[in-house]
Amino acid sequence: MKKKIVKGKEVYEIDSKTCEEMFEVQEEVRKNTFPKAGGYCASVLTKKGNIDPGVAYQSDTYTLTIHGEASALNHAAIHGEGKEIVAITGPNCHICKQLIYENSLRSNIDIVVVVNEDGQFKQIPISGLMPFPWPSEPQV
Repeated sequence: MKKKIVKGKEVYEIDSKTCEEMFEVQEEVRKNTFPKAGGYCASVLTKKGNIDPGVAYQSDTYTLTIHGEASALNHAAIHGEGKEIVAITGPNCHICKQLIYENSLRSNIDIVVVVNEDGQFKQIPISGLMPFPWPSEPQV
């Protein structure tokens, strides 16, 4: 991982091997989504190089559904690395982009969304996916 500072925030460039590992880890847990029909999952990468996966857990009411991204962010937080997340797999729905963005505000890390397009990894900082973000500053 290479770190740089852009507009006062840490931004990390993730090597291809690590990007591949992030997607492999999420594929390993895809079978654990509940119910099986959705199959949505994600993984996050922390500053220490840990990869934490997350799976969707669907509620019949849908309002209580937990998205794979939220599950992965929680997984990292459980291990004490909630403010150390540097990347997350995508693409992500807009609800998840909002959650990733809010985590980015709190941690001062512009979390990179890693997308696999036909075997090519693209990395986009979450700030680039949120043209008119709210809130603009961290909330207590």
